Amino acid sequence: MLQKTLSIIIILSLIVTGCIATLPSAEKVLKKMEDAESYSSDARMAVKNNKSVFYYNLKQYYKKQGKFRIEFCNADGVIKQTMIYNNGQCGIFHTDIDKPFKTNNFTDTKEHNSFLQAFIENYKNASDARWDLEVRKDGEFYAYQCSIDNENPYFKRAILLVNPKDAHPILLNIFGEDDSKTLEVEYNNFQYNIALDDLLFNIE
Repeated sequence: MLQKTLSIIIILSLIVTGCIATLPSAEKVLKKMEDAESYSSDARMAVKNNKSVFYYNLKQYYKKQGKFRIEFCNADGVIKQTMIYNNGQCGIFHTDIDKPFKTNNFTDTKEHNSFLQAFIENYKNASDARWDLEVRKDGEFYAYQCSIDNENPYFKRAILLVNPKDAHPILLNIFGEDDSKTLEVEYNNFQYNIALDDLLFNIE
């Protein structure tokens, strides 16, 4: 009986080791995400407050040098609101309002934290950053996790699930001070290094 149990353990160990060996390393996947010049993605974001959960359909655009654009769409894909961050300033555009509302506050918002780039920055700066291999029914994924150093009590820890084969983010979960989940982002149609016109990030 003992010999049979040991054999099973050895076989499982070989399977797991073999799976890890065939995947790009977690460090290589992280570097691909970090080095991306630009990306775009569809996303489904869920935000939880004290009483309710709110859901948003998003389109995200990012370009190096700190340029972010996020579009809020209705169920039919029609853009209802757009938020752009560029050159230290944030502009919020509503379809029914001619002039954008401008603010400097973007870093601690749910919109900023929903971006892959925001997670990468947190991961690079966190002393407790680590990763694990997570095996699910739909495949094997790297789960990167780290603390978030900011003053927002709702965003204190993050876990990002990434497909190691193409370095595409799959799911981002963020937790608050009480360790309850406060934000969840599901990414779809993720594309790296696409051509993005600077006009997409124009606030004026």
